This record gives sequence, C-alpha cells and structure tokens, in this order.
Amino acid sequence: MEPVALERFPSPGKGSGLRSCRRVRPGELLYRAEPFTYVVSKEQLGSVCEYCLRRNEHLHRCSQCKVAKYCGKSCQKEAWLDHKQECRCLKSVKPNFPPDSVRLAGRIVFKLLRQSVWLSERLYSFSDLQSNIEQLSEEMKDGLRHLAQTLQLYLKMEIQDASHLPPAIDFFQIFAKLTISYIESLMPTSERQKQLMRQYCFECDCLLCQNQEKDAEKLAGEEHAWKEVKDAVNEVRYPKSKEEWEQVLARCQNLLSSNMGRLPDTNIYQLKMLDCAMDACINLESWEEALYYGSRTLGPYRLHYPGFHPLRAVQLMRVGKLQYSQDMFPQALETLKQAYDIMKVTHGTDHSLMQALMEIKEQCEAIVRTQ
Repeated sequence: MEPVALERFPSPGKGSGLRSCRRVRPGELLYRAEPFTYVVSKEQLGSVCEYCLRRNEHLHRCSQCKVAKYCGKSCQKEAWLDHKQECRCLKSVKPNFPPDSVRLAGRIVFKLLRQSVWLSERLYSFSDLQSNIEQLSEEMKDGLRHLAQTLQLYLKMEIQDASHLPPAIDFFQIFAKLTISYIESLMPTSERQKQLMRQYCFECDCLLCQNQEKDAEKLAGEEHAWKEVKDAVNEVRYPKSKEEWEQVLARCQNLLSSNMGRLPDTNIYQLKMLDCAMDACINLESWEEALYYGSRTLGPYRLHYPGFHPLRAVQLMRVGKLQYSQDMFPQALETLKQAYDIMKVTHGTDHSLMQALMEIKEQCEAIVRTQ
C-alpha cells in the first residue's frame, strides 16, 4: 500500500485540520522546516561552524564573546540575529560556560521574546509542547529548578528581572518540554523504556518496542565483555587535542583486540567502540586504519538501521570517502552510490550533505571512467 500525504490546512474557527492529498513516492519531500533553534554542543565547540554546522579546521572566532566560531563572514552574518543577545551573556559569565541545555534554553527565550511567527512553527508552536511536570519525580523537578536558576543567572546581562517576562516564557517549563528526538533507537528495549518513562513520562508502544527479538542481536556475545565495552564507551568524552585522541584510540584498540572472538561487531557496544576508533583515526589522519574500522561497521549498520535510514547513509558516505582517499575508486563508487540512494530519500537532493556526496561521487565516477 502506497503512503498518502496529509496536508494541514486552516479551518475557520477551529484552528487547523488535515486532509488527504495524493499518493507519494518514497523520497518525495512532504514537509521541511528549519529548527526553531539549536546550539553546538560543548564537546564539538570550536570544531564546527556555529551556523552551518560544517566541520572546519580554520574557523573564525566571534571577536566579542570569543566562543562562537564560523566558517567566515557570511555564516557569521546569518547567525547574528540568534547570537547577538547570547553573545553578551556568554561574555558576561566568563570564565564560566553554561551547560548546553542552558545555552539552548537561552536561545529559545530570546527567540520567543522577538514574538515573530517562525516557519518551524507551522505545524505546532513551542507553546504546544507538553511538559508533564505533574508526572515528574521530585528529584527531576529539583534538577530542573537548578537549571532554571542557572539560566536566570546566565541571562542576567539581557534580562535583569525574569518576573517581568510574559507568562508564556517560564524558565522551569522550558526545561520540562519535549524539544528534541527522544532517544537512540539502537538501545535495548528495556533501556529505552526506562529512559522514556523517566525523562518523558510515557510508555512507548511502537513496533520496535513491541517486538523485542532484536535485543538478542544487539547484545550478542559474552555479557561481561560487552559490559566492559559499554562502560568504556560511556566514559569517552569528545577529545580536543591530538594527545587525547591518541589515548582514546589506544583504549579502543586494546578493548577491540581483547574481545576478538568474544563479541561480534553486531553487538551495539562493540559497534559504538568501532565508531569511536574510526573517529579517532580520522582525527589523527590515520586513513587506512580508519577505513578498517569503518568497513567493519557497515554490516552492523545495515542490520540495525535497515531501509532508508539517515545514519546508515552518513556512515556509508564516511566509508566511501575513506576508500576514495586510499585510491580504492571502484569500491568507493559502489559505497557512495549506496549512500546516495538512501540520502536522496532521507535528506533530499538540495541538502548540503547530499550536495557534498554528489560532488565526491561525480569525481569518483570520472576517475573510474578513465581507468
């Protein structure tokens, strides 16, 4: 049965409703919206552009706060409306730095205060998001209150008295709403359910949660071995220096070597360790070793992310680029074609990542034709 596109339309006196449109093809764009707001995590700060999120080794720093970094003047200009007020806040709290959630909440507050209608709110607005405060434990409420107090201190340069804010802007409520994707679907069912109930106050009944057969594949291998790898993966923080990346790689190499034959690559914690080793090698420019680890992930990615899944597309693209760097052009072309087939569905042809993929794919095709 082919999917049917549903279109939201205004209904006089009743807000909005839904009506069926036409049958659509897989990969056909139904709806697109920019995020309401976003921030670069502290772990990635300084390695990616604050506006376009592209990784760049030669970023230009904001001259005021000296925190935000951009590809160049164009990105900085586009980001200024969202960065202008937070810039002064970041500068005022130095040498301290707000948690990622506090910085994100600050951007939400500034955007709500501008009182404009944003394209990202065409389907629903920020105020429509639920907080479920009455269902939260006292421990979680205390944690949210602490974040709200931290936010108030962070914004003090721009908002001296939070009590004068409109009722719709409640610091505590902002932290309680559901503002992002829930959790990583790769986690075992029991862990997903516990986290969803603890953090979002609902029990999921999707097909993945109903059918727990995949949990055996996710946790294949010797239990004590994958628990050791799980602990190691959870301890990894995004390194900033070459020395830190070398330490991460050494830890990955040691565990992957000691667990040879004890854990299959399809074990989700083994897979995360392979991903971690691949990232370390890329940052250390050890391309051949990065390709070795990346190639081992493709089978597990196909198993755990079947069909048109964006994470699998990105991983195929990464491995294809590594094959290209090693002059393995026929193999690279095949891998990049697989990434292209998925990404044209998950991202669309005009996405910046898709354009980058098409560029290297065309270069690879040109080289293969001349061989």
